[in-house]
Amino acid sequence: MDFRSQVRDRGDLARDPGRPAPVQSGLSRRNTHKVSHLLADDLRRQILRGELEVGEQLPPEADLTSQYHVSRDTLREALRILESQSLLEVRRGRGGGAVVRRPGLDAVARYVGLLLQLRNVTLNHIGEARSVVEPPVAELVPLHYAADDLNRLVGLHEAAQRAEGDALSFVTAVAAFDQAMIEMSGNRTLGVIAGVFQDLYAGQVYAAIGRVDSGERERIARRVVAGHEAFLDALRRKDAPLAGRAWRDYLLTTSRMLVSRTTSRQPIDMTPLWRARAADTTTGTHPRRSIVVSTEIRSRIAEGKLRDGDRLPPLADLAAEFQISRPTLREALRILEMEFLVDLRAGDRSGARIREPSTQIAAQLVGIVLESRQTTLKDFHRGMRLVQPGIVRLVAVRAGKRTLAQLHDLAQELAASVDDTPRFVDTFRGIELTLFSASKNPALTIIAEIMHWVGVAVGPGVAADATALPWVSKTNRKAQARIAELIRAMRERDADAASDVWNRYRDVSQPFLEESELGARLIIDLLG
Repeated sequence: MDFRSQVRDRGDLARDPGRPAPVQSGLSRRNTHKVSHLLADDLRRQILRGELEVGEQLPPEADLTSQYHVSRDTLREALRILESQSLLEVRRGRGGGAVVRRPGLDAVARYVGLLLQLRNVTLNHIGEARSVVEPPVAELVPLHYAADDLNRLVGLHEAAQRAEGDALSFVTAVAAFDQAMIEMSGNRTLGVIAGVFQDLYAGQVYAAIGRVDSGERERIARRVVAGHEAFLDALRRKDAPLAGRAWRDYLLTTSRMLVSRTTSRQPIDMTPLWRARAADTTTGTHPRRSIVVSTEIRSRIAEGKLRDGDRLPPLADLAAEFQISRPTLREALRILEMEFLVDLRAGDRSGARIREPSTQIAAQLVGIVLESRQTTLKDFHRGMRLVQPGIVRLVAVRAGKRTLAQLHDLAQELAASVDDTPRFVDTFRGIELTLFSASKNPALTIIAEIMHWVGVAVGPGVAADATALPWVSKTNRKAQARIAELIRAMRERDADAASDVWNRYRDVSQPFLEESELGARLIIDLLG
C-alpha cells in the first residue's frame, strides 16, 4: 500500500471510528497512523529499495509538501524520523536539504554500547561473546573471499602496523580489520552483529592501553598485529579450520594481554573512546561543538549521572554550562533525540527528558541496517545457525531450575501447536528468548534479545507463507521433537549433546529456507 492509499485509509478511519485500523507489521515504532509516520514509511521503503540512491538530495520542502499533499510541519517530522534512523542527513542553511544516507553501524554500536554499559557488562562478557560469534565466521572467510578482499585486509593490517604509536588510530585500525574479516564471510547478519561488538571491544582496548606505559603499549600492539598476521596466513592457504583456530587464538591471547583478571571483571566503560573520538583533531577538521556536547551528555547517561526520566537543565543553563550558542545546543539535543536518548517537545519549558536505551530500539536500529544491506531471511537464519550452537553449549551448563521449568512449559505449548503454524512460530520465539537469555552473559543475552525482536517482526510474514505449505505440520512435529531432546540434554548438563540437538533442529528447517521462495525474500519485505 502506497503513502497516498494509507493516508486515504487514515481519513476513512477518522470518519468511521468503528472501522478496524490497517495492520502495520514490522519493528516497534511510534504511532503508525500519524500522517508523518506514514510518509516516513513510504520514503523509507524507497530508500531501502534503492529507488532513492545514497547521496541523492530530496526535492525542496515546497515540492515535497505539494507532491505528498502534507503540511510543512508534517513533512519535517517525517524527515526527522528518517534522520533518527540514519536514512537521511538533513543539512541546514543555504544549499542544504535532505540527503539520502546508507545507515552504518556507528549509531547502532553507540546505542548498544550504552545499553551494555548500563547492564554492567564486563570485558570478560564481551570477550566470551566474541569467542562464540567470531571463530565460526572466520572459518567461512577462506571459502568466500576474493583477491580484492585479501588486498583490502592486507591494507588494513598494514594500517594497524603504522598506527602502533597512536592509541586512537591503532584501535580504529584494529576494529576495521576485525570488521572486514566478518564481512568477508559473506553473511550480512553477522556483519552487523559482530560490527557492534568490534566498537565495544575497541573502546575497552583504548581504555586498557591508555593505562600502561609506552613500552607495554607497543608490546600489546605487536601481539595484536601478530594475531592478524596468523589469520592472513591461514587465509592465503585457504585453510578454513586453521583460520578458525587462528582467530580463536588471536581473541584469547590479546584479551589476556589487555587487562588483568581484576580489570576484566569490572563493568566496561565506553566513555573514554567516545570522548576521544568527539575531540579528535587528527582528521584536520575542528570537532563540531554539537558533537562534543551530545557525546558528553551521552557519556553522563552511560555513567549513571543521568537516568531514565531525568530532566536536563533548561536551554539557557545548558548553553551556559557548555559555553555554546542555543542553536548549537539544539543541534546537540537533536542528535540525542535521533539516538532515542532524549525526548524533545515543542513549547516545553522544562529541559529535555532522558530516555534509557532498550533492546527493542536496538533491534529497530539493527533491523534498519539489515534492511539497507538487502539481507534475506536465508542470510538471517544462516547467521543464527553459526552462532547459536555456541550459546547453547554455555546455556546447557549454566541454566538453572527456573529456566528449565520455563522451557518445559513452553515445550508443552509447542507440542500443542504443531498444527497451528502462527502459534507454533510465536511459541518457538519464546523458547529461543528464554533459552538464550540463560547464558548468564549479558552481552550474549542482548544479542539474543535483538535477534528475538527482529524474529518477532518477520514472524507474521514467515507464518503466513509457511501455513500454506501442505507438509508444514510434519516439519513442526520434527522441530518440536528436537526441542524436547534439547531440554533432556540440558537437564543432564550435556553441552555436546545439547549443541548437537540444536544443530539437528536447525537441519529440520534449514532446507526449507534454503530451497523455498520464502528464504530468498528480503527482510524489508517481511517487515512490511
